[in-house]
Amino acid sequence: MKNSVSSGAWVLIVDDEPLIGEAASRILQQYGYTVMVAYNAEEALRILEQHRLDVCLSDLRMPGMGGKAFFKQLHQQHPEIPIVVMTGDDSVEVMREILDFGVSDFLVKPWRPHELPIVIERNIRRHHLWMEEQKRYLCKINEAYSDMLEALLSALEIREKEIEGHCERVTAFTMILAEAMGVPHQQYPDIERGALLHDVGKIGIPDRILFKPGPLNAAEWEIMRQHPVIGYRMCMKVRSLQRAAQEVVLCHHERWDGKGYPQGLRGEDIPIGARIFAVADTLDAMTSDRPYRAALSLEEASAEIERCAGKQFDPQVVKAFFSIPASTWETIIQQIKASTSLRSPADTPSVWDKAA
Repeated sequence: MKNSVSSGAWVLIVDDEPLIGEAASRILQQYGYTVMVAYNAEEALRILEQHRLDVCLSDLRMPGMGGKAFFKQLHQQHPEIPIVVMTGDDSVEVMREILDFGVSDFLVKPWRPHELPIVIERNIRRHHLWMEEQKRYLCKINEAYSDMLEALLSALEIREKEIEGHCERVTAFTMILAEAMGVPHQQYPDIERGALLHDVGKIGIPDRILFKPGPLNAAEWEIMRQHPVIGYRMCMKVRSLQRAAQEVVLCHHERWDGKGYPQGLRGEDIPIGARIFAVADTLDAMTSDRPYRAALSLEEASAEIERCAGKQFDPQVVKAFFSIPASTWETIIQQIKASTSLRSPADTPSVWDKAA
């Protein structure tokens, strides 16, 4: 008769003695657990690659890969899985050592049948509480990141009224293209932050250059072209922005043909985030109103993007751009503009677009 104590968890038992593994499996199945058994660490790791498990009960001393090496690898690859060690040595020294390898609990051999579900439920519930605490902590961290990004954007837009809404729009376009390019989702936060802060280095450009009404001379252009480096150095001082600094901020004016700045990178030496951003930035620049001209049509912007494929832009990013139907782009552009319509552009032009 099946007991009702179980949370319905999936359990992995790792023990080189078949009788112990099979006995533990039968007991836990009676309590409603789904149980898998491995007879060495290597087999256990293969099972973990194929199945989502909730807790692992493992022997400490096994042939081949020992328990400590197994615990360390398991904890590195699957930190969400609590590890319970079954051992006949319950000395303080052994317990202290295995805890350093990511072990969360232990069960002293010979264990009694009723102890198995108790230790499993204890660790599952403890881990659940820990995960909830981690989520709350990460939410607070993300809120702090968002506040920091908003503060940086506000500081930038206070100086450059004309670009209000630009950062949000170009970021939205960048992420749409990243999806079309099949960029792994784990790279999204860094690309998104980099797109938002791509021009933050212009905070460090002197007003006499940033707001000069006429063309810049050679010396002034040299200073203006330092804004990616300034932004990079600013962001590298914040750990959560370091990859964003490398992925987009430093490289957003590089060109596929190597004629960009500040490093003159060419082709795939340019980070994928910066290559995607380049197309998104041009799309926004051309389809947005400026004090000195009205917004161009999507057709005109698309023609320019196509013309610059293989020169300014990565051909694969351009291909991804055209994989999205023009009607979809029209809708996206209008929706994004509507979401930033509360921002009002300044009445006077600046050199912001001259650096594009």
